[in-house]
Amino acid sequence: MLSRYKLRHTATGLLDKFIGRNNDYEGYWALGVLYTEARVSGNRVALDLLTAKAQPASGACTGLARTWADYLREALGRHGLCAGDLAAATISLEFGLPPVPKRPGYVEYGDPFSVLLRLVSRDGLEFARQGTGHCKPYDEFRGSRSTRYKG
Repeated sequence: MLSRYKLRHTATGLLDKFIGRNNDYEGYWALGVLYTEARVSGNRVALDLLTAKAQPASGACTGLARTWADYLREALGRHGLCAGDLAAATISLEFGLPPVPKRPGYVEYGDPFSVLLRLVSRDGLEFARQGTGHCKPYDEFRGSRSTRYKG
């Protein structure tokens, strides 16, 4: 049985991990790569974690949809659940938002973005968690690859 607690715990953990600095795609910060690919689709990206599909269906978007579908299965498995217990699991991103005041004491550069992670159980329970941050598009000529990348 999927309780509200398990749904909230799973969504919170996934969103914090998604926005975190260790979320990478081939050694580059995943959000910067997604921002670059989102430019062709109106600065929006949608990842379906149950079907592992993405909109736009470009390389990094699709790759990250598969990766995060795996993370979702692992997170649900820790609660003794499976992806079949969910009716929907999506991550929606919007990049290039209007500037917002910087928070004192924080180093923030790039354009504001918003991310929404939404989980819906088969029996109708729903939990959505939203996060924000700042991000610059990935620039292959100026970006540096993570030393953890082994590809």
